[in-house]
Amino acid sequence: MKKTLLSLFTVILLMTAARAQSLVYHNAMEFPLIGRYLNDSSYNRLPAKYQATVRPEVWYLSRNTAGIAVRFSSNATTIAARWKVINNFAMNHMTATGIKGLDLYALVNNKWQFVNSAIPDGSSSSEKTFLHKGEPVQREYLLYLPLYDGIDSLAIGVNEGAVIEKPRGQQLLDKKPVVYYGSSIAQGGCANRPGMAYTSILSRQLQRPFINLGFSGNGKFETSVGAAICETDPALIVIDCNPNTDAEQIQPGAVALIRQLRQCKPRVPILLVENYMYENAYFEKDMKEMVFRKRAALKKAYLQLLQSGVKNLHYTSGEGFLGDDHEGTVDGVHPTDIGMERFARRIRPVIEKLL
Repeated sequence: MKKTLLSLFTVILLMTAARAQSLVYHNAMEFPLIGRYLNDSSYNRLPAKYQATVRPEVWYLSRNTAGIAVRFSSNATTIAARWKVINNFAMNHMTATGIKGLDLYALVNNKWQFVNSAIPDGSSSSEKTFLHKGEPVQREYLLYLPLYDGIDSLAIGVNEGAVIEKPRGQQLLDKKPVVYYGSSIAQGGCANRPGMAYTSILSRQLQRPFINLGFSGNGKFETSVGAAICETDPALIVIDCNPNTDAEQIQPGAVALIRQLRQCKPRVPILLVENYMYENAYFEKDMKEMVFRKRAALKKAYLQLLQSGVKNLHYTSGEGFLGDDHEGTVDGVHPTDIGMERFARRIRPVIEKLL
């Protein structure tokens, strides 16, 4: 019996080794990255020079790869990934796949269709296969990177003899991006997998890249981040920082940031987004009052800016973002995948109108 088990284990090891040997790996940096505006050899969301100008917490979070994806084309029948994350981060209320896993999508009838996730191992290094024995059809692919960890290295594996190359189609590559500055909710907390962050959902639906500048707990109307936004070439700038900012700081912070952005981007539309009602605020008076104070402060900043002559500035309320059944969050604040889909559905027509 022991010999039989040992022989079976040996066969499995040999099969696994043969499969690994049949894959050819390519550095993901060979292909275009969407959701990022800098040109260097890292996967960071902010250029290295901003390490000296943004707060340390923002810089740390900027190394998380939220919203960044690799675009490539391939006729591979097997597609895999080998990656190493920077921090091997973990949280109790968010899946490891969302924090440090990968998501693969394929273009089918000009729509992005989910293929599979690469669920990370317990260590900082992982190797997983998305597609086994697929059809040898040339397709456009989109590979999302982790939401709450950074990428130290990433390689895409395909079967021997398969073609893997830069995209043949221009989807997600031929339009100016939407820059979205916000909180942990914008960064993607707590989507089950990277492709379910609402900025990524919107990007696929609108066939337009989104630069995700959501910084967990640290989206605070900062002009140091505004300086980075000024370096982008956006079609729209969205400011959604109310969740992380004290009510007393929202008006001065929003006014200073919008004036900075209007100076460097005089014609780009800017959208201010109110915070939505947290679930416990329906039961806790102090929390509900805080939500309303934050909304009032942002509205006051908006009206002040309009009265001072700022043009092409827009505003949307915090109502209706997560539906009305109170089932859209994991902890009363951060959206589940259902909440992310509802958020995208609520804000999509507002964004489309401005684009």
